[in-house]
Amino acid sequence: MVAAVFGLCVFLVACSVQPTAAPPQGSKTSTVVPSGVYQKQALEEHRIALASKGVKLATAQVRTETKLNPTAGADTSKPNGPVVWLFSSASTQAQLLKTGVDASISTRVWETFLRKYKIPFNRISTAESLARMSSGVLLLPSVVVLSDAEKLAVANFRAQGGSVLATWLNGVRNDAGDWVGFDFMQKTLGVRVAGNTEDAEDDNFMIVYGDNPITNHLPAGTRVWLDRIKDLLPLRLSAQHHAAEIMDWSRTFSPEKTTGLITFEERKVNSGMTSRAVVLGYPEQLWLSADPKSIEAIAYNSLNWLFRQPQAYVAAWPFPRQAGFVMAVEAAEELADVDLDFAKKLETVGALGTYYILGESSAKSASVVRKIQSRGHEIAYLGDKFDGFKDQSLATQGKRLETMRKMVEDAGIKVNARASFSAPMDSYDKVTLQLLQERSFDNYIAFMDASDGRLPIFAKTEADVRKSTVILPRTQRGPEESIEEGDPDEGLKKYLDEVDLVARMGGLVISRIPAQSILTPEQQQTIFDYLQTKKDRLWMTTSRNVAQWWRDRARISARLEPTDKGLQLKVTVLGALSPKDPVAVWINLPYAGAHLQLKSPTVDNPLPATGVIDAWRTAVILDELVPGEYEWYVHFENAASSTSDTMPSPK
Repeated sequence: MVAAVFGLCVFLVACSVQPTAAPPQGSKTSTVVPSGVYQKQALEEHRIALASKGVKLATAQVRTETKLNPTAGADTSKPNGPVVWLFSSASTQAQLLKTGVDASISTRVWETFLRKYKIPFNRISTAESLARMSSGVLLLPSVVVLSDAEKLAVANFRAQGGSVLATWLNGVRNDAGDWVGFDFMQKTLGVRVAGNTEDAEDDNFMIVYGDNPITNHLPAGTRVWLDRIKDLLPLRLSAQHHAAEIMDWSRTFSPEKTTGLITFEERKVNSGMTSRAVVLGYPEQLWLSADPKSIEAIAYNSLNWLFRQPQAYVAAWPFPRQAGFVMAVEAAEELADVDLDFAKKLETVGALGTYYILGESSAKSASVVRKIQSRGHEIAYLGDKFDGFKDQSLATQGKRLETMRKMVEDAGIKVNARASFSAPMDSYDKVTLQLLQERSFDNYIAFMDASDGRLPIFAKTEADVRKSTVILPRTQRGPEESIEEGDPDEGLKKYLDEVDLVARMGGLVISRIPAQSILTPEQQQTIFDYLQTKKDRLWMTTSRNVAQWWRDRARISARLEPTDKGLQLKVTVLGALSPKDPVAVWINLPYAGAHLQLKSPTVDNPLPATGVIDAWRTAVILDELVPGEYEWYVHFENAASSTSDTMPSPK
């Protein structure tokens, strides 16, 4: 079923775009959220952010946890009820109709989706039916209006260990239509609402996390365009755990903005049970114009996590790393001993760099280049001269690439026949890329428009993936670019905060920095101190190593399948692997902290090691596997209950 998500060509065929309903005669058109509310929320979010940094405030920080008590009369005698309880609110329909919005679209979208994937569901519409729920997943599709009784029933459902999937605004108005704020979302769903995207008309892209419990079937950093509809704009959410952000096309990082869009949590409730919740910060009306493949994958993965269904996926990075980092040093001029010192500092934090050198300066740099290369760093090409390739003829560009290679070779510098490349000033075109592929370059750095994600991709599909040229998208500014505007210290902090965000997303950071950098020794040390703290999470290596890893990873697939003897993990290895760092299959756990056990069906089937990623995921480490098919039975044992109200953050 999971695989089917990615084979879609038509989205919600039975649910075409509906015209916006006109307000009833005599009604007064209003907005869903009163004027000024989001501004106040943004100020409150800023206060909370300051408090988290130790800044003392005049009032107490708002808590996001709440203790829940089950309803005394709740019906728990029907454990085999519907898997999904789809709540349809007549009060919400009436309230939104005043703004010209047809709220029935929200439930119709989900009904079509659930039927498509044959997920059992029951549509409910009253507080009494909410109170009778005993198991499964409660789906709250943009339920703007909730009565006190309905809110209590939802809270009690969570207290019994039930899971909730909520979209957009929930419970912000009472059954009389009066504005009551975001208290229900904060206490019951574990999310703070800081505003919406009205203040930033370019923030129209959902940017998802990769290898995430909620968005694990989309590459890290994938852009998903969301439409802008007045009164239905995406929210800015803040929570302990994020699965997506709302940003502009270029993923511009603004530390002063709250950018969370999808959040999730698991909290301890009564009798040692836990309850899960996912909040998608966009309304269903925006589904209809978004990329169907991505939107349905997110919905499906969210439900799987809430159902506590294990999922298996090949990790984007070598175990135990969870993101990639390449220090791309551009040597447009002669290299000096100071550049050798920089290479040595990289080594102290467990990193290797890639040095891109110009052909015309290679002879003068040869001595230092060879010393850097002897220490394990990669030497790559920047071009024959510091001049762009874009808009030059095929013959001219081809000649320049030949000249570049010859200049470096004549300088006595050995570069791999399949080398890494970066065009000066990101100046390249389709002709450049065609030549790089035809001449079997190993990889090249490209601008962020080369991919919709923040992971490597293949330049084109090859019958033998080992021959593929790999594209490394550079999706953020380097440290020097970051300090050029405004206060240098603030710029450097912004750079490191953005690296941290890309790392949390599980993406690839290409950190471009010129040789003999203008960064002060103190600023360089700040970067190295940061990298030192992240070396267990970040794979800090060369462009060539990343490209080779990506080719090896593409030759492995994994899936979980039910069998008569239990759940089985099946892994296919298509060819001999070359990485020193092991590939891992990450498995979403049915319960936080659950212990995964593997059992081989045959004695000649090697039993792989496992490693803990965080409370929700365990890695099956595929080390030194020869080509073939591998199968292991999977069993989960629940760990002791956590003593905290909410589960720990993913690392």
